[in-house]
Amino acid sequence: MTSVFAKSKHGLGPYVEGALADGLPVIRGKWYGVDPGGAYIATGPREMGLEGIYPDLKSAYGVCTSGAGDGIVFLSGSVASTTYSSEVQAPFAWSKWNISVVGVAAGGYNSRARVVSHSALTSAVSLTVAVTANTITRAANSFITDGWKVGMTGVFDTSGTNSNKTFTVTAVSALVLTGTVDTDTLANATATHTLCGYFPYLIDISGSNNRFYDMYFINEASHVLNVGAIAISGNRNKFVDCHFNTVGTLQSAAAGQYDLRVSSSECQFVRCWIGNNNVARSGAANGNLNLGLSTTQIGQDYFEDCYILSKSATSTHGAIKVIDAATLGGWVVFKRCVFLNWDSGNVTAGNVLQIGATPNNCGILLDPGCAWVGYAALSANEDRVFTAGPAGAAGTGGLALPN
Repeated sequence: MTSVFAKSKHGLGPYVEGALADGLPVIRGKWYGVDPGGAYIATGPREMGLEGIYPDLKSAYGVCTSGAGDGIVFLSGSVASTTYSSEVQAPFAWSKWNISVVGVAAGGYNSRARVVSHSALTSAVSLTVAVTANTITRAANSFITDGWKVGMTGVFDTSGTNSNKTFTVTAVSALVLTGTVDTDTLANATATHTLCGYFPYLIDISGSNNRFYDMYFINEASHVLNVGAIAISGNRNKFVDCHFNTVGTLQSAAAGQYDLRVSSSECQFVRCWIGNNNVARSGAANGNLNLGLSTTQIGQDYFEDCYILSKSATSTHGAIKVIDAATLGGWVVFKRCVFLNWDSGNVTAGNVLQIGATPNNCGILLDPGCAWVGYAALSANEDRVFTAGPAGAAGTGGLALPN
């Protein structure tokens, strides 16, 4: 009989290995676990064949060694959100190299191996800011009940003296938040405000050579500054059966909103989902997939069998947004990808698939297997989005001519 402590060729015990019908990627280093529900933490990592089991993804990432080839298994449940959601309390940088992350879940759209912004919301309450004491005080109810925790980054709403100013929480009581000022200087004031978590993104993957399988990244914190789910600034990262999604209503009209931002080169996305068709984008030139961040050039990024979803009746929204004319120093290729834009049960014909700057070097290539619905044209620029075969169905039901 095989011992429960025996490890397979992947370095895992049979309990974890058996949970993954498709097997695990081979890694060079050690395996760690994430168990948001806590059921397996008491079991002990040795019996699971893991070096350690942690309650959230950031904690497991913290013990991995950059470049060692370590792996993280996300042990998702499927009944309650507490068993399949790893909350992020503040945006963080994934600067390490060569880490493999595998979700024990079905993967794809709305996967239950879920990384989500922590929910904290203090809504329309009179708050007193005391700069010297670094405190935000209320007269009744509770910051604890509202979900605030030490380590969180918060942001004021868009009104008053402290509009859009951010802070990091160092102590929490029912009536007092104590914190440190982040990018702005708070002002002494008493006014009615709404506070929520500050998540311009969940994770900025600045390291290279990382792999992610069957993971769902969703930013649910509603604020005009909480514009994205995942930002990728490191090169040669790979994502398979993952979903990237930003769903807050307040940022839906922000020009900077995205579900996935790629400002790096040689990244690969296979069978991934980008965006959703539930929350409407309105009134701003934003994209589901943003390419670039500045004039720094990117290229050789590859999307295969991916779905880019949106819900928009405005002509300003696009599936892909190119940030700067100098962004595309190489090609971005889409193979057998589907672009769907749907609003209130009606196809929208006013949108173009690619918005933003006109690239002055390389461009975007859609192979013959790509299709699009709800877009009247590939690009307003008409010169840097190419298709190698028949075009997809446009919003009017006819054919959009290839550029």
